[in-house]
Amino acid sequence: MKNIKSKIILVGIALMVAVTTLAASYTPINWGYFGLAVTIMAVLIWLQKRELKKTLTDTGDTDLSLSTFEESVSNISTKLNEISKVEMDEKYSKELYSILEDFMPNIDDYRLSLINELGIANYTKIIIPFAKAERIINRGVSAAIDGYLEESQKSISNSIQFLKLSIDEIKKIKVENNG
Repeated sequence: MKNIKSKIILVGIALMVAVTTLAASYTPINWGYFGLAVTIMAVLIWLQKRELKKTLTDTGDTDLSLSTFEESVSNISTKLNEISKVEMDEKYSKELYSILEDFMPNIDDYRLSLINELGIANYTKIIIPFAKAERIINRGVSAAIDGYLEESQKSISNSIQFLKLSIDEIKKIKVENNG
């Protein structure tokens, strides 16, 4: 519902820009239509701004806090660390894939919650190393599926350091917020 409302408001704004342009293009300018179109456009922009602010300040799911994210990242790091040290065989890629399915947090679920809790600057400090880790993990899973188990193991080992960087940033932010 929110998404549809937002789209309707954006279409309304686009329409009012066109109407305002047309009203202003007549010689002499039709000030009545121009003023009405500008007023309607201003109201639509205000409604869109209000809708966006509601979306961004909506706390949503309170289970998706910084501590929960930290726990998820820590769990995936621990599990990947364990799998990176096991003997590689045909079970390796299945085990790796199941670990990702069970423990990898979906950052899209956390985005608004963490931005509201931390602010965009702190969110960025956490998410950049996490995104790098996620990309390297996906490369490792792909290599494992293709049968390049040693390459996979290297990627998984490399991803762990970025997960740890993300965890370190979380800890720094927690200290800053509590201290």
